[in-house]
Amino acid sequence: MFKTASFKNIFRFQAFTVAELMVTVAVIGVLSAVVFTSSQAFLRRDQANAAAAELVGWLEAISARSGSVGPCTVQFTAANGLAPGATFASLQAGDARCTPEPNLALPATDGNRTYNVAVTYTPNGTTALAFTNRAGVVANGVEAVVRISVNNQLPLRCVRIRFGTLSTGINNATGDVAQTCTVWERT
Repeated sequence: MFKTASFKNIFRFQAFTVAELMVTVAVIGVLSAVVFTSSQAFLRRDQANAAAAELVGWLEAISARSGSVGPCTVQFTAANGLAPGATFASLQAGDARCTPEPNLALPATDGNRTYNVAVTYTPNGTTALAFTNRAGVVANGVEAVVRISVNNQLPLRCVRIRFGTLSTGINNATGDVAQTCTVWERT
């Protein structure tokens, strides 16, 4: 029949050593950190893109209506640490003729994120821009560039308003709103 020694050899279990388990846990930890960091960058990019896209849509609506209702003057809020839901663009005096939404709020974010928004006007000293009743042309040659980032980290998104056009820009090398976008496309 069967010997008991052969049963022991058949059912012998192999175990992992402590060193093998530690290496496995370390590899899983490194992979988790890389995945988490990458996912955070994607979330910030999506949130910055959403803010820029909402701004472009809002400005296009104002530009389109200004041709029939007269001048519509837009002002931007520039600050670091703007909370989601904070107003970052508004019509002067809340002019409802230009759009049903006189204020544009920053989109929601997940977690504890804030927006950084900077605005540069040309010529210097300008604090607003007006879409005229000439089909959305900006009055007096004023231009504005609105730069948006989330938590002042990558990426930077920009919206440029000039004469009768809107352009969006990107800079994936910085999240500093003191910088500018390097690639532009017309919307």
